[in-house]
Amino acid sequence: MNTSNIPLEIAGNSEIRVIGPRRSGKTSFMAALARWPNADPNSPIQAVDPFDNEAGRLIEMAKDILEDGRELAGTDYDNTTYNLPTYTLLITLKPGLLNHPMAHLRGKPIRIQVSCREYSGEIIRDLCNMATAEARLRNYLDDCASASGLLLLLDGTAKTDREYAQALENLQRELNERLSLDKRVFKDYRIAVVFSKCEQAPVWVYQKDIQKFANLKFSSTQEVLRRWRNLWGCQVNYFFCSAFGMKGTPPKPNVTVINKDKGGTCAVIENPSIWRPLGLVAPLYWLQTGKEDARLRDI
Repeated sequence: MNTSNIPLEIAGNSEIRVIGPRRSGKTSFMAALARWPNADPNSPIQAVDPFDNEAGRLIEMAKDILEDGRELAGTDYDNTTYNLPTYTLLITLKPGLLNHPMAHLRGKPIRIQVSCREYSGEIIRDLCNMATAEARLRNYLDDCASASGLLLLLDGTAKTDREYAQALENLQRELNERLSLDKRVFKDYRIAVVFSKCEQAPVWVYQKDIQKFANLKFSSTQEVLRRWRNLWGCQVNYFFCSAFGMKGTPPKPNVTVINKDKGGTCAVIENPSIWRPLGLVAPLYWLQTGKEDARLRDI
């Protein structure tokens, strides 16, 4: 039996909570990842496959709505997380990732399993107004405290740095209260800050210098996360992504912009036949393993 193509599993299954404001592209991120259209043959990513029916529904949403040039509906928001789906995906990476020497030596693909639960964007609004929204948030915060890490998806074109910072400061305090009985959790916690819509001109010009972008555009948010990292001893990392990607040479955004305002950019896919997302796997790989591969960041 030839076992050379059997993936080398990475132990564990990350339980991730995806949090971000309305219209930051959380559902589009998940649907684009599950669909993984027009994969680059030179990419280190071999395949993305649904593990369960919920993830399979993401693919149908991508086919029926995104590829039809329409927007996905926002995630419902009520007082409970019980009705929120958990999307579990299997991501297979090609052999040769040097930060996994055993996989490199054996010449085997690497497969990780990631489960993501996405919260409605109204969470950010309510986190900014804890005095009036605490009861509505309680179940979400309890659920969030059970996760192994956060994927904070922030619209890179938004001008709401202080609002993001206030929301994250309150989130940290609430999670701290829930997790303080077991401080061992703190150092193992990971927070991936992902700036979405990097195909847009205000973000794309910083594609090779995410630190400069964060310093200039999201300094207050970055300062809150720096304090969070120092307090917990946890890991924080920054990423760019685009659910819809680029087209042509020189590259231009493969989107039709519907509107722009302070809250960010709303857009749909312009040409579904060449739809190729960018940067979606890098934050999930890091959240699962704590390791990086520069090729996964290639945008």
